[in-house]
Amino acid sequence: MISLQKHRINILFVIMQMEMGGAERLVYNIISKLDRKIFNPSIAWFFGDKILDEFKRLEIPLYHVPKIKRFDFGTMRKLSDIIGQNDIHIINAHNFLSLIYSFYGCKIANNKKLIYTEHSAWEIDNISWMWKRTAQYLLRYSDGLVGVSATVSRRLQEILKTKLTKTFSIQNGVDCNLFSNSTDREGFRKRLGIESSDQVIGVVANFKRLKNHIFLLKTVCELLEKHQNLKLIMIGKRFEGDEARVTQELEELVKEKGLHRDVLFLGCRSDVPDLLSIMDIFCLTSFKEGLPISLIEAMAAGLPVVGTDVEGIRDVIIPNRNGFLVQLEDIDGLKKVLSMLLQDESMRKRMGQESREMARSRYSLDRTVDEYQNLFLSVVEEKP
Repeated sequence: MISLQKHRINILFVIMQMEMGGAERLVYNIISKLDRKIFNPSIAWFFGDKILDEFKRLEIPLYHVPKIKRFDFGTMRKLSDIIGQNDIHIINAHNFLSLIYSFYGCKIANNKKLIYTEHSAWEIDNISWMWKRTAQYLLRYSDGLVGVSATVSRRLQEILKTKLTKTFSIQNGVDCNLFSNSTDREGFRKRLGIESSDQVIGVVANFKRLKNHIFLLKTVCELLEKHQNLKLIMIGKRFEGDEARVTQELEELVKEKGLHRDVLFLGCRSDVPDLLSIMDIFCLTSFKEGLPISLIEAMAAGLPVVGTDVEGIRDVIIPNRNGFLVQLEDIDGLKKVLSMLLQDESMRKRMGQESREMARSRYSLDRTVDEYQNLFLSVVEEKP
């Protein structure tokens, strides 16, 4: 086990899994920009044995704390040992389960500072009555509560009765400089078998039922009747178990319609900026979202964005400025706006430029990191 230096503020970020979902991407982004002269970050997680290359490149301590049982007190003890042995000053727990498993080691065993970050309003809504009561107790003794949007922060106050003085809204941010247009756009397209005359709609979202890929795919199937040079790129991790059916359903529809040349499943990728650069439109058709980083990255890449009119997505897309919102399962509505964008290059460019400007002004990673650093400093300076 790696001992952290004691002259800096030692922060342990606790995440659910060693996968690159929205919460994990945010933690990765924060750590990549933290002032290492002041902060000494580390990460603990529960699910997933293989460490992602992105996290290895951070060159920080990484602790896998397996959660095996439904309620695993052994996991709490192991996390508590990491906190005590490495003189952790602040634990930043991302998502509700991380909060539950961090509280014992942080507040009871070691009396350290605890900050809870929640990524979606719907997850708060879905907490059972019993766990809501538990959460209200735990959050009463936490030192800071963060929602990734104003909507999430309000829900923390309304549902979990958090104090206004301890509840903050820190919007997700991205490093916009990573998403400037690729200098080898055509070469990258060619390597994927995409011609210069092809138009590309893309989505970056792990293959979970919540992301509602099938809505987008069914719409593209109808669009292809008129737009023969259209390609759909789907980027994201596949899952086992029940979620495996999501990918299977998509692949079965592609096979049934004979679209294997038109629909590309690219899996989990580390070259998302390059992939965004070859797209013409980004489309996210989720049932629910927190504040989707993938959508903000698409905006930073200068793409017009289309999404379902649900919490999280409607916080980011401003209709007729940087894209369009459509109702869930409204294939005709989605087909209409996508077709309009495909046929109007000047509209794509105008909305794409608006997306880029909005990403830089509203969703800068530097701003996000500054706000987290100020929060970390403020809780450390508080009197016990």
